[in-house]
Amino acid sequence: MKNLLILFSFISTLFFSSSLLAQSKKDSKPNVLFIMVDDMNDWVNAFGGHPQAITPNIDKVAKKGIMFKNAYCSAPLCNPSRTSLLTGLRPSTTGVYGNVEHFREEGFTDVVTLPQHFGANGYTTIAAGKIFHSPRGNKEIPKPGSDPGSFQTEKYSKLGTKFPDKSLRQSHGINFDQKGIKKNFKKSFDWYGIDDTTEETNDWQNAEYCADFLKENHDKPFFLACGIFRPHLPWYAPKKYFDMYDVETIQLPVVIENDLDDLGKGGNKLVSPTLHKELVEKGLWKEAVRAYLASLTFADECVGQVVDALDNSQYKDNTIIVIMGDHGWHLGEKEFWGKNTLWERSAKTPLIIFDPRTKGGKQVTNIVSLLDVYPTLSEMCGLPINKSNEGSSIYDLVKNPKKKTNKMVVTSKDKGFHTIRSSQYRYISYPDGTEELYDHNIDPNEWENVVKKENYKEALNLMRTALKEKISVNN
Repeated sequence: MKNLLILFSFISTLFFSSSLLAQSKKDSKPNVLFIMVDDMNDWVNAFGGHPQAITPNIDKVAKKGIMFKNAYCSAPLCNPSRTSLLTGLRPSTTGVYGNVEHFREEGFTDVVTLPQHFGANGYTTIAAGKIFHSPRGNKEIPKPGSDPGSFQTEKYSKLGTKFPDKSLRQSHGINFDQKGIKKNFKKSFDWYGIDDTTEETNDWQNAEYCADFLKENHDKPFFLACGIFRPHLPWYAPKKYFDMYDVETIQLPVVIENDLDDLGKGGNKLVSPTLHKELVEKGLWKEAVRAYLASLTFADECVGQVVDALDNSQYKDNTIIVIMGDHGWHLGEKEFWGKNTLWERSAKTPLIIFDPRTKGGKQVTNIVSLLDVYPTLSEMCGLPINKSNEGSSIYDLVKNPKKKTNKMVVTSKDKGFHTIRSSQYRYISYPDGTEELYDHNIDPNEWENVVKKENYKEALNLMRTALKEKISVNN
């Protein structure tokens, strides 16, 4: 009898402890796995941007999460986009439009960044790779722009892949000294299938650092940020990813001749067709597109390493996953190669949110902004809302993807260079007074600027007013 009582007591204690543990996990705040992929446009296979893209790992998260098909950055350049997302403030508020400014040096010394907000509310915060424009770096003193202190722990990170030997650098026969080609492209616009294995690359090792974190026991909820540098230039990726794509059968973006003819001075100042003409004339367009796709597939495998580690961890059922780019990228559209324009190709980027507590596998077609990520994650994790945030939570769309909204979002390139996107229109305003208006219902490629057409006068005035209501167009 005594042994039976002991056994009964043991079983009761075990059951009670298990119940407490289950209740504790149920009541605990969710973890966040936050993944940013640099220069990732919507060519991810699940988003349908390019039919040949091989991105099974990001696709897997997209299919079980909520895929935002129309997500737009606050700025089409790395530093201002990331600054906006991580501070919750518009570029027109901080004045950060380029890659050299740091928001704390622009008068925003006390801004609470997204990871700081989580850290102040009981979370362990940790990062590897490029989250802010500069990662922590591999030196004792953090790189400028990394915002040391935003994360409680930040890995010393090198980015992307090692450069091949200088003798292997390819000019591809391009004359980079021509007017109209960005000066930095002489060093950065290159592609090559390197001999390094995936495991030898910096991006993989940063992902591995995050994967190892997920294998450990943690007594507090965590905000884990992983930055993947490719497909940022130069497109150096292990050769096996280039081999996945047959250059002869690569599908090119659909473009039209004279696409720049109906732009005003403002739009034409943003782009030059020189590099595109070089690539077309030298038969390099398909090669360059393949290089971007190869780099994207390499980035996807790095993402997969972290996501797989989560799926095999004890945190699988209590971790929100966010995957996004920081802005888009042109690969010949508008006869342009690069970012930092105000058109769809540069402003649009993938956004995926997976919440294990809600039913996923849905698409949201409403217009949203990366500026909305900060307040959204705060709400999803039960944190106080940072009242300085200029975005708005889209958690209601995570829970109800079919909900219809009339949201408009702003993307800014510089003072006076702004665009606002609605479900139907893109309106662009330049400081010289020139404007552009595109009707996405009939022109998703933004080939025809209808700003001077009489039948669009009402729409033009509507979009002008909407932009002025959101920001001062002179800022």
